[in-house]
Amino acid sequence: MIATGKPETRLAMNAGWQDKTGHGKASEIELKLELAADAAGKLLRHPVMSEARALPDQGGALHAVYYDSTDCALHKAGLTLRVRQGNGRSTQTIKAERKARGLALDRGEWETPVDDGPDLAAAAGTPLAPLVATDSIRHDLKPVFTVDTDRQAFEIKRDGATIELALDEARTSTEAGSEQFCEVELELKDGDPSVLFSLADDLADSIPLRLSPVTKSERGYRLLGQADGMPIKAGRIVIPTQASCAEAFQMIARACLSQIIRNEALLRRSSDPELVHQTRVGFRRLNAAISLFEPMLRDRDSEAVRAELRWAGKKLGLVRDLDVLIARLRKADDHDSGPQVLEEAVRLRAEAFERLLRTLSKPRFMRAVLKAATWIETGRWLTRRKPSVRAARDMPAQARATEEFARRWRRIRRGARQMTALSGEGRHTLRIRIKKLRYGVEFFATLFPGIPARKSRKAMLDLLEGLQDILGKLNDMEVSKTLLDPPFRKLVRRAAGDTKRRERKLLSQAEKASKKLAKAEPFWAAAPQET
Repeated sequence: MIATGKPETRLAMNAGWQDKTGHGKASEIELKLELAADAAGKLLRHPVMSEARALPDQGGALHAVYYDSTDCALHKAGLTLRVRQGNGRSTQTIKAERKARGLALDRGEWETPVDDGPDLAAAAGTPLAPLVATDSIRHDLKPVFTVDTDRQAFEIKRDGATIELALDEARTSTEAGSEQFCEVELELKDGDPSVLFSLADDLADSIPLRLSPVTKSERGYRLLGQADGMPIKAGRIVIPTQASCAEAFQMIARACLSQIIRNEALLRRSSDPELVHQTRVGFRRLNAAISLFEPMLRDRDSEAVRAELRWAGKKLGLVRDLDVLIARLRKADDHDSGPQVLEEAVRLRAEAFERLLRTLSKPRFMRAVLKAATWIETGRWLTRRKPSVRAARDMPAQARATEEFARRWRRIRRGARQMTALSGEGRHTLRIRIKKLRYGVEFFATLFPGIPARKSRKAMLDLLEGLQDILGKLNDMEVSKTLLDPPFRKLVRRAAGDTKRRERKLLSQAEKASKKLAKAEPFWAAAPQET
């Protein structure tokens, strides 16, 4: 018999957050960490586990059935409906994804005890209710995949927080096939979410763990061919106008690292050039964010994290440069030397991509990403008592943005006015400065509200992007000379259309764009300052 009771909610970590129906949302905050199946024993022997209390009622053999319509309407709406059996009971769980993901999975979650299959009456007051109110969807709901899990569950109390650690050896199955995987879930039951990261960091000291954005349901939908494999571009970051520098940096850094993690997870399954590009963009945006808040990040730990992020980001460079060259060769369509140059570039790209995949699977790379996440949430920079560091942390983010924009703008405008005298290296330096300022303008956009500021900000962004694009093309011409082996270097210029005439044309365009940029009015100068 199917139950018809109201859903029980789990601990509300975002008690003030409500949906449009006015119902308070329960929230699940957890970290997912991938590990090799043969590392499970090592995890159980880790010193951290001496603090753990076994939870036999939460573990054992678990069998979960996921329900959706034929066209996967729930998945498309960011919802999952699951009935899981284990330890003699059946529980229905509804989960709702947030539109913007952070480093930890933060989802609405509603649980209801059931006798057998799904209880749609218990969806009342949840985001699932409007969907199942539609006859076509309600009558079309059916099992679409299963997840069978051998779970060992533990409770760990640390720094005032209660965390449930689950070691899962699991298999996702559909009619078309199955996938085995091993993961650790760290779910916050009570306390500060930053403790999740410090615990993960301790575990990763001796076990290769990968911070993972992939949920069990996503694995199932991936087997069904429904997973979104599109590259993840940088999203809009909403920083409150009264935010401090510490608060703003955490919001920005989380968004940048999330872009890295989500694209890197896709990159290990696809060689799409855009995935390489967006993963690299994530690293560059994060490095730009760190440089914007440099006065509060002057400590050894911060420098160590930054050095590892630079190392990891550089590993994507060769593949990206070859992708750009290949695209240019195909566009130029030179029928003489083009085919053999293109063939060589494609061959080198395949070799470079294989090396990149090996790097992504190295403990050092996984550690660099997880260490960065831990540093963002719990780094020493948050608690250092040095007066100058405390002042930098507490400084209003809008004031910092105005100060930093003005400093960087002076250097860019000076470089733009000297465009005709700049060497290739000088143009490259100017392009990097423009890119970092552009990232900063995007990060801090919500700190300068109002129609006049929005219009002048867009005008400046257009000018910055225009000059950056031209300088980028000039830089591509220089880089392409060094990518192929010596026998091909003379041929690549002609095959890619890199003639002296094209170079002169681009330099002329850069000079004109520089003059326009130098005359631009800074949008931040007239913005009202928060106190």
